[in-house]
Order: sequence, then structure tokens, then C-alpha cells
Amino acid sequence: MSPGNHGDSPALADMVRSYLFGDHPLFASLQMEPSKVAADEVSIFATIPACFSHQRDDAFAHPGAYTIILDTVFGLAVFAKIEHPKSIATINLKTEYLRPIEVGARVICTAECHFISRNIARTRGEIVDYDGRPLASATGAFMIGSGGPDFVRLAEEPRS
Repeated sequence: MSPGNHGDSPALADMVRSYLFGDHPLFASLQMEPSKVAADEVSIFATIPACFSHQRDDAFAHPGAYTIILDTVFGLAVFAKIEHPKSIATINLKTEYLRPIEVGARVICTAECHFISRNIARTRGEIVDYDGRPLASATGAFMIGSGGPDFVRLAEEPRS
């Protein structure tokens, strides 16, 4: 995987790059960079910052770092699948923590929205290290049209 993968959906990839990753302080701290944004798969690179250290002088990140990354990328996979972003809400996220992530490590999170039934989207994905070793895997469910923010409008608004 490399940045700018040729499978990208240009409009959605631009929205992801400009709004979610460029301006959001949490995503900026994780240095999240989209690698692939397409209807069949979303993949990002992230770097685990020291502020996610599990304990004060611990070299490993708190497991919550996995959850933040997976939830974000799963949401992006839902957006990519439905092609016209609508508000969504996470209603279930089951994560299996397979091994710890070291602070400062660069990881790859890949997700897919594999099923949509009415207003519920099902997702699955994983986080691996740069050697391809699995760090976490997860499944999730999202409600589509939950009454949250209008991402299309937010992406089109000028920023100050």
C-alpha cells in the first residue's frame, strides 16, 4: 500500500484528506494519512504518539489507541461504501487486541464495509505493523442517518 493508491474515489479521498485528517487535532496527533479510499476498502497509515502511552514511562500505547483508529477507519469505510456521506453513529465495535503497539510505531489500518441492511452498516478490519504482523482485528456496526453532523456540508464550508 502506498499513499495515493490508484483505487481511490477522488471526491471522497479529497474530503477525507482535507477535512478529517488535516484539521482534526486528534487525527493530526496520530498523523493519520489515507492510503486507499475506495468503495471496497479504506486504508490509512497512523503513528502512535507518546500521549497514548499506557502508563507514564511505558513504551506501549493504551489499547484505546486501537479503538480510536479502528472506529475512524470503519466510519470512513461506511462513507466510501454509501458514496454520499450521511451522518453515522457507531452502535457496536468489538476489538480483539492481539499484541501491544509501541509508542512511535507506524501502523496500517485497513477496513471494509462488507454489508448494509437498511440503515445498518457492518464493518471489519485490522491494524498491522509495517512488517504485516497483526496488532488488532475488529468488527463493527454503524447506524446510517443517525442525525449527526452533515459531513458533505462541513467539507464544503470555508475554513478560517
